[in-house]
Amino acid sequence: MRIKLAIAMFLLCLVSLSTSAAESLPSAKAMSDATEQFMATAASGDINGAYKNLAPYLGVPREAFDASAAEAHTYFRKVFDRAGKPVGKTRVAREKIEDDFYREVWLQKFAEAAIAWEFTFYQATQGWKLVGISYTTDIESLYRPYSP
Repeated sequence: MRIKLAIAMFLLCLVSLSTSAAESLPSAKAMSDATEQFMATAASGDINGAYKNLAPYLGVPREAFDASAAEAHTYFRKVFDRAGKPVGKTRVAREKIEDDFYREVWLQKFAEAAIAWEFTFYQATQGWKLVGISYTTDIESLYRPYSP
């Protein structure tokens, strides 16, 4: 319980540090459209452009976001060199915590592997702001029970 509270407080601190000039997204559909555009841009190999498309909606400090974008650019340059271009994408999860947090998870599919991208948005009062982007090859948590 303390860990969850600490994480929530950390996210709220990040949100409070952001600039109030950031634009916000009005709805789940707008967030979904923005993440889909991110995935399409990333699939073309333009990781920096994908991050840039989401920058107007930041709810975190720009410096941290830019550092994350640079790290992703370096990582995915290596991925594309080894695995080739992505062959597709699939939205695998949409989750929310009341009207406060919204998260989408996408699989970026390659010929022989996949990478999960997670986008987290927060809404303090009105309007959704991006507070997190992450990616991982550990997709274990995405499995759901199979029912034929």
